[in-house]
Amino acid sequence: MNRDLKKLIRWLLKPIQPYGRRLFGAPEVLLEEMPNSPELFRHYRMLIETGHVRVPGGWMLGGEFYPDYITVGGNSFAIQRVALQYCKGKGIDVGANYWPLPGSTPIDIERGPGIANIIGDIPAGSQDYVFSSHCLEHIHEWQQALDEWISKIRPGGILFLYLPHPSCKLWHKSNPFMAEVHAWVPDPATIVHELEDRGMSIIGKDDGPDHFYSFYVCAQRAD
Repeated sequence: MNRDLKKLIRWLLKPIQPYGRRLFGAPEVLLEEMPNSPELFRHYRMLIETGHVRVPGGWMLGGEFYPDYITVGGNSFAIQRVALQYCKGKGIDVGANYWPLPGSTPIDIERGPGIANIIGDIPAGSQDYVFSSHCLEHIHEWQQALDEWISKIRPGGILFLYLPHPSCKLWHKSNPFMAEVHAWVPDPATIVHELEDRGMSIIGKDDGPDHFYSFYVCAQRAD
């Protein structure tokens, strides 16, 4: 069952959910369904429902411990200091969510300050850099997305990608917790290959996993 169909089923069932819960003595409205509720409520319920075991400070999955801080968002903070060494001048943060890279114009199709901005409105060759943290793995047509992102960079400009490491079972697409939101599993070698195949020069990378179970690749567009 694909993601869109699952969303449709949830939407159709939503009006009758309170009545079904009442039959089983559960609250009619869950915490994550309340207005302006943090996504953390939804994440915790999904983690429990998909077999993750709650332990002090985090979660156990497949015999491995994953700390709480990787489940609450703000992934870009983990790489911000490194990214800002490369991302200077005028740039955009694609998939910025609530935590855009300082100095960038945020772009996000779902939430945060960048929800009003559309990457299609960014002129080609107009940006000194494009930064993106934990976004590309959500895109089914990710190769086309890379083409579009690179097209926005001026000659000599920077593309900085920060992505979940394939060794992280919690973020892996095979994990039911992520099966609906991650479209594919990026790895350092694939990203480097795809960027070099597009004429980009790799000027910085860390194959990871770092303390945020992620890796980064920084590439420069040819002059």
